[in-house]
Amino acid sequence: MPSIRRVEISRFRGINALSWYPKPGLNCLIGPGDSCKSTILTAIDFALGARRNISFSDADFFCTNTEDPIEITVTLGDLPDELLHLDKYGLFHRGYDATNYTLYDEPVVNLETVISVRLTVRNDLQPEWGLYSDRALNEGVERSIPWAQRELIAPIKLDTTNDRHLTWGVRSLLNRLSDDAIDISGTLASVARQTRNAFNTQPIPEFTPVLTRVKQIADRQGVELGELKALLDVNGVSLSNGSVSLHNQDNTPLRQLGTGSTRLLVSGIQYETSNASILLIDEAEYGLEPFRITKLLNNLGAKSEPPGAQVFITTHSPVVLRELKAEQVWIVRKQNIPNPPVTGVPQPAVAPPSTLTHTVKQASSVAGAQATLRSNPEAFFARKVLVCEGKTEIGLCRGIDLFRMDSNNITWLEKGVAFADGGGDRMFERATVFQVLGYRTAIFKDSDKPNEHLAHSQQMAVLQIPVIEWGNGFKIETALFSQANAALIPRLLQAAVAWKGQQRIDAHLMNASNGQQNYSSYLTGFSEVNRSLLGEVAGSKGWLKDIEPMESVGRTIVGPYHAQFSAYFQQILNSLFGWLDAQ
Repeated sequence: MPSIRRVEISRFRGINALSWYPKPGLNCLIGPGDSCKSTILTAIDFALGARRNISFSDADFFCTNTEDPIEITVTLGDLPDELLHLDKYGLFHRGYDATNYTLYDEPVVNLETVISVRLTVRNDLQPEWGLYSDRALNEGVERSIPWAQRELIAPIKLDTTNDRHLTWGVRSLLNRLSDDAIDISGTLASVARQTRNAFNTQPIPEFTPVLTRVKQIADRQGVELGELKALLDVNGVSLSNGSVSLHNQDNTPLRQLGTGSTRLLVSGIQYETSNASILLIDEAEYGLEPFRITKLLNNLGAKSEPPGAQVFITTHSPVVLRELKAEQVWIVRKQNIPNPPVTGVPQPAVAPPSTLTHTVKQASSVAGAQATLRSNPEAFFARKVLVCEGKTEIGLCRGIDLFRMDSNNITWLEKGVAFADGGGDRMFERATVFQVLGYRTAIFKDSDKPNEHLAHSQQMAVLQIPVIEWGNGFKIETALFSQANAALIPRLLQAAVAWKGQQRIDAHLMNASNGQQNYSSYLTGFSEVNRSLLGEVAGSKGWLKDIEPMESVGRTIVGPYHAQFSAYFQQILNSLFGWLDAQ
């Protein structure tokens, strides 16, 4: 069955240039909004779909520049015998090296023979499909794919019109469940005639006045009509295979099922037929609960070994990512590449403009991606990722962001920032994953393990990953209690009591002070000498060590009163805020 080896898109909608070598099996495209994930699926559909025509407009051209044509080239392998015919297609056969992702313009011994289909749209907006190779272009040879072969390579697209696959229409999946082609044209034609005859025998008095008026008008105009009748037009009852659809026991058409149920049922039919080689699904999670998302992915062959049909999906769902392998996930990114200077030509004072291009990077291209995908799937949809050492740091950042929302300021969430759980010492590996995959990444951590983290911090510097930490051997709890204004200490203690309960806090303080102090005495009689003790107990006993309590501290204490912390504490926070706010 045909399978896509390479996708090249030039000047189509938001994509100026893209070159991608997808894998067999399931390929899941993710990326922030407007990264053109859906455009990639549409490009594949337009290039390979069995259509007579497609309506294009100026808006389909990159930057609406119709002077530069749209070109979408899809290279196919696993070719059916019809496309391997040398006399017909030999000049268009090319060689593909799957190990090195290299495409040769001519077939090469021991390499796969592939063929490239190109869709071109010029400023006349008329699409042109044809086969492509450099040598055919140089020789001025053109060849299109006959309709029968186009149907062999055409993908199936599951979208909001999935209900068409629940009828016996053209290219419906139901037709593929039968070993023999189902043709009931004769039966349907007979049913149509019976319907017309039955209608014609039913008197309908409401038509009589109209028929009389038309007869009078015709007589005045000298048009001889004879007796007029209101009958069903021959073309008024036109039945085809597509008129027959699936119904349930209540005679309700299955096309009236909900979007999610329809998508799940159609994907199951596709899985059973399995002779559709390329499948396209935009927003795979649409209309489905988490457990049914898992079922859909299984239907699509996400767990199949070896891979079955080649499937292309997009998603915004962390549920989908948790179910997939890292090699099935591709991150789509826009990036500006400066145009190189022209050799031998005086260079302008202003740097030449950059060229917008798209990259599609496989998540498994970096070690540790699978574990990071499982632990922080939400972060893969962000533009920037702050990898926090643990839940305490996540809670503080989220709390301060909630304070920004309360103050009617733009939040970091709105800026596309994700706070990822670094899992303690695994934060360095997880930050490396995000950085290498194209996310702007930083680390926010404690400073209680300076020697253990030294080599890791040096590696982060090499990777240009900023590391923001408290310094002075501080953990987040010791930083809070040691650097807060004395007036804020009762608020911090109250936050600890709200999370742990006063009885437990009393016990911790009595043990640490040899029975001299409890919660109430610290609350009413705080002394500067108690700062380090409070910070150490808070850290060792986990007073605020979770997202919820530290989120409250960030929202109600650090956010509104950060000016009442020491200049040192504010400097660390300002470094953090500066990175989070940077565009």
